[in-house]
Amino acid sequence: MSAKIPPPVSMRRRPSRSVPATIAAVLLLALGVALVWAAVVRLTQGSWPVFVTEPLRWLSETGWDSSRGWTGAVVLLLIGVILLLCGMIPGDFSALPLQAKPVNMPGLPGAAESGGVPSVRGGENVVMSRRAVARLAASTCDHIDGVASASATASSRKVHVDVTTALHGTSDVQHWVVDGVRSRLAATGLDPVPEVTASVRMRN
Repeated sequence: MSAKIPPPVSMRRRPSRSVPATIAAVLLLALGVALVWAAVVRLTQGSWPVFVTEPLRWLSETGWDSSRGWTGAVVLLLIGVILLLCGMIPGDFSALPLQAKPVNMPGLPGAAESGGVPSVRGGENVVMSRRAVARLAASTCDHIDGVASASATASSRKVHVDVTTALHGTSDVQHWVVDGVRSRLAATGLDPVPEVTASVRMRN
């Protein structure tokens, strides 16, 4: 009797949000430092600094139904909506999916029912980071004839390689690089294989 295995759960496509998080952290830190400094000035001099009193005076003189009040409310609402969307909307996946290869381990439970491949509850997802894909593409170029140096960048759908060569026939080197990198990525198991492009320049 074999148990039903639920379908695999896809990995959530959510980036790190490091840039907006850093900006928000810096702004909050600056606000905290300003408030602490204002409190120190209030304790030492007996009055609040201008950057505290002026906004409070402006707010006290602004009516709720005035144009300035509505403008400030709309601006704050837009900022809140943008921050909320940054935290909720999924972004580009920061890794490329790999086709998982089954491993024959007959000693594990479930191997007999699955032809020697143990059943994993919920399935699995295997990925390779974009940085690893770029390093793999660049290292592949080191073994291609005519390539003096190479660097690569990778996105979720495209890999671009910058190559330097001492040869005069750059078109041949470009063809070799594109074919070699594409074959290496396919052999690694990337599914789908990203588009490979190359730029070749002669070494001075």
